[in-house]
Parts: sequence; C-alpha cells; structure tokens
Amino acid sequence: MELQPRDAPLPPFFAAVRRRHPDVDIVLLPPEQRAAEPVQQVEQATEQQLANAFDLATGIATKAWAEAVGDGQVPETRFAFGDDPTSVEARARLAGRLGESPLETLAAALTRDGWELAYRAGAVSQLIGRRATMHLRATYAAASGSFVLTATSTSLPVGADRARELARR
Repeated sequence: MELQPRDAPLPPFFAAVRRRHPDVDIVLLPPEQRAAEPVQQVEQATEQQLANAFDLATGIATKAWAEAVGDGQVPETRFAFGDDPTSVEARARLAGRLGESPLETLAAALTRDGWELAYRAGAVSQLIGRRATMHLRATYAAASGSFVLTATSTSLPVGADRARELARR
C-alpha cells in the first residue's frame, strides 16, 4: 500500500469530509479481494445412468397411460434441459383426446404403486405425483377432452456441452 499526500484528490464524499474537518486524517483502504470460492466438483452422470433414466421415464409413462386409458401407446421420450444448463432430465410424454377424465382411475393406480399425489381441480385438472427420482404430471381439460401425461426424471448433471447435445436430439 502506498501513502498519498494530503492534497491528493479524494472521492467526492471524502473530499467534503476533508473540507469540513481539515484536521482529520482520512485513510482509504483498497477494496478487499474476495477469496476465490472453491469450485465444487459435481460428479457427472454416466451413460448407464442416462439410459436408466430414459428407460424409467418411458416405462412409467407407458404404464400410467395404460392404467388411465387402457391402451399400450408408447410415449415420445427425449432429454430436455434440467434445473440448469449443465444438466438434463429424461421426459416421456403422451397426449390424446378422451370423453371423460381418467385422473381418478390414474390416481388409484398410482397410489397402489406408492406414488405421493396431489390433485388440483379446475378448467384443466391436474394430477401431480412423485416417487423416488421420478415426477409425473397428468392434465385433463374437460372442455376439449385433452389428456396429457408427462413423466420426468430428476436432473442429471452432464456438463454444458453434453447437455446441449442431448437436449437437441
């Protein structure tokens, strides 16, 4: 640190203090340097973990759809960005038009399988479920008969480049 003479220019606030109190010495310290925060190493998901999440999302969506609708339609499954740009989640989605709401039937089947469920009634009724590493959302719009079911895995850290690659497929 270097001492400066008394007549060296000061920032406006301290210049006013010096004018009002010329007998007081003013010492300005340089800004503190923040210590670099240690970067936490996040273990990247392996190819096997990615494949397992993909298969699990597909299987859960297929089974839930069969319980709700009664057919064996296979979902469209893909990877999407997760909680941040360095992670992905497997997402399986099915949609169709039905004459009546399948949410009660689906809720009964999911409860038997150990899912924690929440239900929201409205113009678009929602059934939201969670079990272990999977999330499920089923919506039914009575006005149009539109039923959408989505099964999603938790976020898997893969790194920014790999996440972009997987989400674009």
